[in-house]
Amino acid sequence: MEFLQVLITFLLVLLFMNMLLNLRMLDDQETVENKTENKTDLPLISVLLPVRNEEKNIHNCILSLLEQNYPYLEIIILDDDSTDNTFQIAKQLAQKSKKLKVVKGKDLPKDWNGKNWACHQLSQLARGEWFLFTDADTVHKESSISKAFSVAQKNDSVFLTFLPGLTMKTWSEKLLLPIMHFAFTVLIPFNLINYSGHSRVPVGIGPFMFIKKKSFLTCGGYKAIKNEIVDDMALAKAVHKNNGKITVINGSPFMNVRFYTKLQEIWKGFSKNSYPAISSSPHFLIFVIIFCYFLFVYPYISLWGAFESNEGLTHPLLQVCIISFMKIFLALKFETSLFYGLLHPFSVILWLLILLNSFRLSVFKKKFEWKERLYPIE
Repeated sequence: MEFLQVLITFLLVLLFMNMLLNLRMLDDQETVENKTENKTDLPLISVLLPVRNEEKNIHNCILSLLEQNYPYLEIIILDDDSTDNTFQIAKQLAQKSKKLKVVKGKDLPKDWNGKNWACHQLSQLARGEWFLFTDADTVHKESSISKAFSVAQKNDSVFLTFLPGLTMKTWSEKLLLPIMHFAFTVLIPFNLINYSGHSRVPVGIGPFMFIKKKSFLTCGGYKAIKNEIVDDMALAKAVHKNNGKITVINGSPFMNVRFYTKLQEIWKGFSKNSYPAISSSPHFLIFVIIFCYFLFVYPYISLWGAFESNEGLTHPLLQVCIISFMKIFLALKFETSLFYGLLHPFSVILWLLILLNSFRLSVFKKKFEWKERLYPIE
């Protein structure tokens, strides 16, 4: 048991140091100067927005895109067979801006996933040298695109993605969604991603994927990943396979996303992609469960037991303090709830249950339903 406690403490210290390095790197990226004002030689950027039944979000999203300070934009919205007022809202806004084009998507082929097919059609309509794939549940600050372009140019990157800010109002959002910031900043070595064209951890985050058209076409675009459930990670992997440099930056000062609004939506939404996100590997699933339990749940159980027995307190107390400091740092950085951050073991347990449900849907049901469509899982 003593060896296990020492090992857990050692690994948590490593993760804490990795988080500090990542946050420092993210701060460095934020300070990159925007160099797009008053320039006439800037490339056209195509903002590509696939939408399906997004009448609650589409208005604010489009307005935020129309208010961008990057001077050369085209915004193309593709309505993917919505059954609500999404298309009508977008068309009304398009009448007020020449930058904005709204089209109806074609029928979904049998061998494509819905969003991938929509993004593929958008890429065929786009004229820009750079593409920005974004989602309808995002709201962008006016400098989000100019910042992405400036950082991509400085880093000589062909693919840039934002770690977004989170809009959260319900208890379930505040408890569960900040795990996204925790997972990316604590568990992933961003320095290897941002400064090496040979990173083994390519990352793409769906609400903001900024990619050079030439690289998009070279890696096969969405046609190469037409069946992938987790399209953002799949696109990043395709870019990586073609030696494209990927950059991840803190996008919270530049855009926000509200993924879901209640526990039922979070459970259903992330159940569709959690298991595919770990490559649908049962061996990796077992590793993730064991890793997360012993590093982020077991220390709290050990601390409780140590208080009751009044012995062996040092390591569990240190472990819980390290985890708590990580959550406090991230809550301050990304402006999330400190209180819910300190309930970390409960959020980890819930996420592991979501992951197991995703495994169940993938392996036994072999399909899931999303926005009135059934998605088969191979």
